[in-house]
Amino acid sequence: MTINNRLFLFFLLKLVMLATLAPHMAHGQSKTTYEERELGFDAFDESQPDVTGLWFHIEQGQRTLANDEYGRLRYQYPSWQPSKPVQNALDRLNNLSRAKQGAGQKGASQQGSQPASSEKELVSNEPSSVSNAPKSPLAIFAEKIPQARRQISNTEFNKLVALAEKENQPNFYLLMGWAAIDRGQLNLARTQFDSALVLNPNEVQRRSAQQGLETITTFIVNRAIQQRDIEQLARLLASGKSNKDGAANASLITSLIEGSAWRKYNEDAYNEAYELFVLSQNADGQYLSLSAQQKHARARQLACSIDTERFLRRCADGLAQQQLYFYEDGDYKNSIETAQQLGDIRALTLDELTLLGWAAAKYGDGETATLAFEKVLKQNPEDDVIAGELVRLNSDNRLKLNQLASAFPVVNTRRQAQVNSSAWPRKQFLLSYINADTRTTTAQTKDAFSVVSGITTRSRSGQSGLGNFDVLTSYIGIGDIYKGWQWRVFLDYKQFYSGAAQSGAWLGDDLLGDGVRSAVSNNITGFEDKGLRADIAYQDVGFNFYANVEYGMFDQPVNADITGQISATWFLPKLTLATTLFRYPKEDSMLSQTGSFNARNEDAWGYVLEDGIRGLAAYELAPRWSVAGTLQISTLHGETVDSNSALSVRGDVSYDIATDVSDMLDYWRIGPFASYSGYDHNRFGFTYGNGGYFSPNYFVSLGVYSELLTLEALNWQLKLSNAIALSRLEQTADSRFPLIASPDINSDASPLVALPYSETTGLSGNFLAEAQYRIGNDWIVAGYMSKAFAVEYQAFEAGIQFRWRGGEGSGVTSDELLLSSPRLRGFAL
Repeated sequence: MTINNRLFLFFLLKLVMLATLAPHMAHGQSKTTYEERELGFDAFDESQPDVTGLWFHIEQGQRTLANDEYGRLRYQYPSWQPSKPVQNALDRLNNLSRAKQGAGQKGASQQGSQPASSEKELVSNEPSSVSNAPKSPLAIFAEKIPQARRQISNTEFNKLVALAEKENQPNFYLLMGWAAIDRGQLNLARTQFDSALVLNPNEVQRRSAQQGLETITTFIVNRAIQQRDIEQLARLLASGKSNKDGAANASLITSLIEGSAWRKYNEDAYNEAYELFVLSQNADGQYLSLSAQQKHARARQLACSIDTERFLRRCADGLAQQQLYFYEDGDYKNSIETAQQLGDIRALTLDELTLLGWAAAKYGDGETATLAFEKVLKQNPEDDVIAGELVRLNSDNRLKLNQLASAFPVVNTRRQAQVNSSAWPRKQFLLSYINADTRTTTAQTKDAFSVVSGITTRSRSGQSGLGNFDVLTSYIGIGDIYKGWQWRVFLDYKQFYSGAAQSGAWLGDDLLGDGVRSAVSNNITGFEDKGLRADIAYQDVGFNFYANVEYGMFDQPVNADITGQISATWFLPKLTLATTLFRYPKEDSMLSQTGSFNARNEDAWGYVLEDGIRGLAAYELAPRWSVAGTLQISTLHGETVDSNSALSVRGDVSYDIATDVSDMLDYWRIGPFASYSGYDHNRFGFTYGNGGYFSPNYFVSLGVYSELLTLEALNWQLKLSNAIALSRLEQTADSRFPLIASPDINSDASPLVALPYSETTGLSGNFLAEAQYRIGNDWIVAGYMSKAFAVEYQAFEAGIQFRWRGGEGSGVTSDELLLSSPRLRGFAL
């Protein structure tokens, strides 16, 4: 074998030896068989190994080197299956070597054995003739074992390098390049391999030189990886891309970094793995490393930045998890936005839609919540909880709620149940009836034509004659319901009586019985007439409306006027708000309610109208505890009556003791109250300019009250209320003739031109009983009785009513107690 052939054989063998002796060096073509657990990753395919070196050893008859190379390939490529030709050739080589070994042992027993040289095995295909020519120093160097080559001095090695440069042959450059690698002189090795490539070597020599350069790169890259020198690795990548063989060199460096990254990942060194994956631009590795470190936000951000099917799937999974995290943290706004981003990638699942709906509902975005819950119901039309939330969200949007109820039967059922459960304690029995609540429909028919007739009486005691006031009213009315609106029309017949003014009383501009003027009063003492009134009422979810209008009496001394009120009530979760605009006659006396006149002047005066606004707020502090407050502001005016203004305020605290007393009670509220009312002017007199109504400067009461109601829907019902208080009032000494600048009164009687001043403290109170009873399917009888007393004031009221309504019924409800009428109660409650 020539020197060139020996050198050629050497560098090929050296290449294989370096690969087997340096397992820590990553192969330039290696891949890691990583399987992405639970995330749907396919395993990475392994590339097939290069078997050129294995074939070379087989063809050269180098059994040991061939077996080492075969073992290395099997170790490095676990899934590799050798082809039949490779396997057969390797088997033949091993069988032939055993046969030669057996023959050699036999000859040795006859002639004496001679050890087979390993160098002989390396060149087993050499010709039998041996040249007598002296060997070149490079050939001698090639025949040395690796340890011997490493042990020569730098001077000798440099001489050999110089000799190789002098010979200027590819094989010599390759020999010294591989030797320099073995000695750790990587820069020198690089110059030798570069020199070999310049000489346009054959294919095998070129591949050897390139493999040498790759081996150098491998050493440098692996050392930087071991030192975690990320900056150097980045420079190596950049330089690899910039040189003439940049693509191949950069690919090798990337492969080495990536292979090391997967090893770090498998060793659970996720942070180091992530750094290397970033360098190699391996997005899969980056995502998995971040996920393994629980850095879900960064992993999701990475996944959402890559527009591939796999990463869009990962992005969606990350957004779904983030949607849940935000919701659990109470960050509903970000949970909604995350769900919407997820919806841009793929359709939301049932659970994700449900979570979006609840987040939007809690954030107050009813429109988004409704859209999400609609989609949930389309997939799960029997979800009663979602249906209930849709009803709640759209309780103020009748159109949308009707659409939902039409589309989803469960929504309609839930709407009716929710409306009835809230309407019943609010006494919205008309709303409950329209929504087919069985308790209300069983108790009584409400949407049938009805006829009512009754009589009421009211008696107020005060100053003899003018101050006493009795009213007797009889009435008949009809009513029905049209599209949820309850209407009623009444014809009233009233009788008023106050009695004649007594001697010494002031009337008009007269002081009766003073010996100068007439001692006889010819003023009106009684009056009767007819009147018309009508009202309408409507109840909706969380809302009541009521309005009435009245005209009467037709033939009273002063011209009649149209009066009435408009009232609305809002029911919030724990708060009830109500307001009323009203205009009503002041009912204290004949003068205030109908007007009057006397014989000296036929011009009537009086008939005081009160215009104002009234408000109520009631709040549930806790179960069975509530507070309430009312406020009324009004102005008063009448025919030849000076105007006035009034303010009244009341506050209550109540506790419901019904459950502690009897299961036959609907409620029994007890508690303290305080009230105040006051007028700008005292107008209780009966002279021109006064209205004959109770108008103290202030009237303050502090006391306790009690009110109970028996159960609804029985065939009878009773309501009792009473109050007792300590009261104090002051009536100022106001003008007796407020509209006359200089009244015609004797100067020595000047005290007579002013109403007397009074100030009184005492007990006040009232007692009220209401009841109703169902006689049969069509008939109900109801009645009430009330007695009230205050400082300088007493009043008695009573009434009875018979009601006929077609249809069946077995009970009564408290909205039809006589004094529960919004007209008398003052609010649409």
